[in-house]
Amino acid sequence: MATGTNAEAPISYVEAQGWMLCDGRYLRAAAYPELYAVLGGLYGERNSTADLEFRIPDYRGLFLRGFDAGGGMDPDAKRRLDPTGNNVANVVGSLQCDALQVHAHPYEITTPAGISQQGSAAGTSISSKSTGLPESPARTALETRPKNVAVNYLIKFR
Repeated sequence: MATGTNAEAPISYVEAQGWMLCDGRYLRAAAYPELYAVLGGLYGERNSTADLEFRIPDYRGLFLRGFDAGGGMDPDAKRRLDPTGNNVANVVGSLQCDALQVHAHPYEITTPAGISQQGSAAGTSISSKSTGLPESPARTALETRPKNVAVNYLIKFR
């Protein structure tokens, strides 16, 4: 970005076109009745000075993932958290924390059976091993993934 430019200008332009940044802000339901009709209290509500306010989603810093809707691409869909992060719910806006897929790596150990008079190994034995689960309490899942949010992708047509 060039020095002296206004970082807020692109956001102001987007909002002037009828779009909002998903930054978790609260909006007055009376000022945005159509948006409130769609979102309701999904992301939170509060009463502020006699006005009902609702919260829009906050997707900052998250990897967005298309809502699986029974497609089978999200093997942990039944363990997603609701948009507030408090209850299990597989819905649009639900959250998954980052996780590592459970896995193991096979390897072999070669052990010399002894030393010959010439100073070289006199036979060897080979045993197969596999790495196990880590000692630290890492989150595990059926896939490796970053923290993400389930969304429906929308396009503005007017």
